[in-house]
Amino acid sequence: MQTALDLANNEGRPPGEEVLDKTALAPDLISRYASPALLEQAFADCLGANPDCVLATTGGDDAIDRVMRTFVMPGQEILFPVPTFEMIPAYARMAHAKLVPIEYEWGCMPHEDILAHITENTALVVLISPDNPTGHAFATAEIERLADALPPGVTLLLDAAYLDYADEDYTRRMLEKSNTVMIRSMSKAWGLAGLRVGFALGNAGRIKAMRNTGGPYPLTGPSIAIAQRCLQFGQAAFNAHIEQTCRWRPALADMMLKAGGVPLASQANFVLASFPDAAWIARGLAAQGIRVRRFDHMPGYIRVTVPRTDAEMAALDCALGCPIRDRSGHDRGPDAILFDMDGVLADVHRSYRETIVQTCALFGIAVGQAEIGAAKRAGNANDDWALTHRILKEAGIKATLGEVTQCFEDIYQGTGETPGLRRHETLIPTHEMLARLARSGPLGIVTGRPRSDADCFLTEHNIGMYFSAVICREDAPLKPDPAPVQAALDQLDARTAWLLGDTPDDVVAALGAGVVPIGVLSPGQNSGARRMARDALMNAGAARIVDTGNDYGGLFDG
Repeated sequence: MQTALDLANNEGRPPGEEVLDKTALAPDLISRYASPALLEQAFADCLGANPDCVLATTGGDDAIDRVMRTFVMPGQEILFPVPTFEMIPAYARMAHAKLVPIEYEWGCMPHEDILAHITENTALVVLISPDNPTGHAFATAEIERLADALPPGVTLLLDAAYLDYADEDYTRRMLEKSNTVMIRSMSKAWGLAGLRVGFALGNAGRIKAMRNTGGPYPLTGPSIAIAQRCLQFGQAAFNAHIEQTCRWRPALADMMLKAGGVPLASQANFVLASFPDAAWIARGLAAQGIRVRRFDHMPGYIRVTVPRTDAEMAALDCALGCPIRDRSGHDRGPDAILFDMDGVLADVHRSYRETIVQTCALFGIAVGQAEIGAAKRAGNANDDWALTHRILKEAGIKATLGEVTQCFEDIYQGTGETPGLRRHETLIPTHEMLARLARSGPLGIVTGRPRSDADCFLTEHNIGMYFSAVICREDAPLKPDPAPVQAALDQLDARTAWLLGDTPDDVVAALGAGVVPIGVLSPGQNSGARRMARDALMNAGAARIVDTGNDYGGLFDG
């Protein structure tokens, strides 16, 4: 589904009309190369610095790149504590430098570790404060001590992109250090990520050298004009955003704690937290339209930008409550739990699936369970009558949908002489599990079955009393259309839900309705089929995969 709320990239709140309404895109801004000199002057004035010590760059990334290309020769060493901003090692590799990552205890300045790793070949030490992705900030005195301890010829690159949110502003103190270059950005607190406006700060000699390293016009005219207007007219909004972010940061950490996470203290505009199953949380949020950040090298963590409005805070709180229970044991799960019927509640591998096999055989076509599984995984296969007709048509059999449906029903329902295959259907979950779930919240069914078939299964297995909504093929378009899922939500008066389904159609329908999809590996599949089913469900966007055994892999355990 389309992302409704992006909390993955740490963008700040966009500038208001007091800036944008006064920033006309005059023809000269577009038709001429733009000098950033006036913007550098304006930013220097905000910092109380000399403009010769300020270099405007294409975002903070350009500034990092220039530092490495200016002060690091190929083969020289770059030291940096890890984890770090992903572009630090990326630009180091582009500079053909030797990377020296330093493991350290998060939150503590690795002063001695850094000095111990410095050699005659060391050219650059990189420090991020506040740090990305942890959010920790080092004290000004600690940073000064490190800068003073570095040998001559070693540059300290101090990435301060998130400094506006920190408790201490070390800019003026570090400008006094001749071996230090700081990176600042207007992408975060100023809300100008799309304009790519950044700065490098350092002594005049270093800035002049970096100015000669890159292109002569790093910023566009509109970017310069809007950034200048922000500095001139947007200070009040900037201050309000900083105050709000710092006030809401603890609230975000508390949300993550209640969702089972362990948040780290942060001085940035995001919070990083570890979770027992971070992938489940992230995919569950994505299903509800909220994008957060996970890192391949930190699979147990999730980074979430502090929301920018009351509505965003409320949406995140609601969505975080859906995938997991809080640490105090109070249920913060979904408002409702929805089940597909076939393969999830009903074991149909000897009924519906076998009916497809026997129907095709009546028309002279041999079809196995593997082919049926492949067709289901391909999607748009929620109607078994239409699926059987499609298989026959692709095999060159000219038969109408009505003819195929009649044969299918005779085999499934049975005739006067022959019992139907539906007699082989069994209930997958236990009555005890369904009863327990029904006591904790409303349950619903979203199925492509005709109502008569669905009601028959519910009655025969005496489970109808557990479900407050049963949406069948007569009630809405079939999955993967999200309409039947939305119909179930409406009947149950639920804002959030899980949908357990065994096909990509179930997953797609859930995502379309903003519901967390849980892929189910249905009974009767061999190991190869199960592996392919798992891959298909994950690729479709399932938040997690469970087996039908052991109460769906312990999904509903307290």
